Amino acid sequence: MCLACEEQDYFFRVWCAGFIARGELPPGVTEEDLDAMGFELPAAMRGKPKPQQPAKETKANGGSEAKAAAPKPAGASR
Repeated sequence: MCLACEEQDYFFRVWCAGFIARGELPPGVTEEDLDAMGFELPAAMRGKPKPQQPAKETKANGGSEAKAAAPKPAGASR
């Protein structure tokens, strides 16, 4: 491996270690990836689901499109 690749690998591992130390999985990295790199995850992190991003709102789940069709309250100015 060339020196540049070794350096990149080193800093990637340090970056991952920072997340693991905080009890988080690094973004875009799975538990299997970390196992392959030789990291041992704390037992509390094993099998822990990743935080999910909120779903985009649509008419079906009460999103802004559904709210736009709601009538205005009485006395509302134009």
